[in-house]
Amino acid sequence: MSKKSDIKALTDEISRLMAALEDVNFECQRLEIINVNLDFQLKSISRELKQNIAMLETLEEENKKLKEQLGKK
Repeated sequence: MSKKSDIKALTDEISRLMAALEDVNFECQRLEIINVNLDFQLKSISRELKQNIAMLETLEEENKKLKEQLGKK
């Protein structure tokens, strides 16, 4: 191969690699956005779950008190 064809092959390879790098960077940004959205959803669901657990614990206590009151009658 001549120097000219070697340079052309290397230039083409660099162009191909740069395009691939742009694709990877775009995909990385897309995945970061998805990750942020999933993190937000997870935190929201976690808060909701904690509220539901607290509500269930409150209801459980009320149920226990009502059973005790029924037992006394």
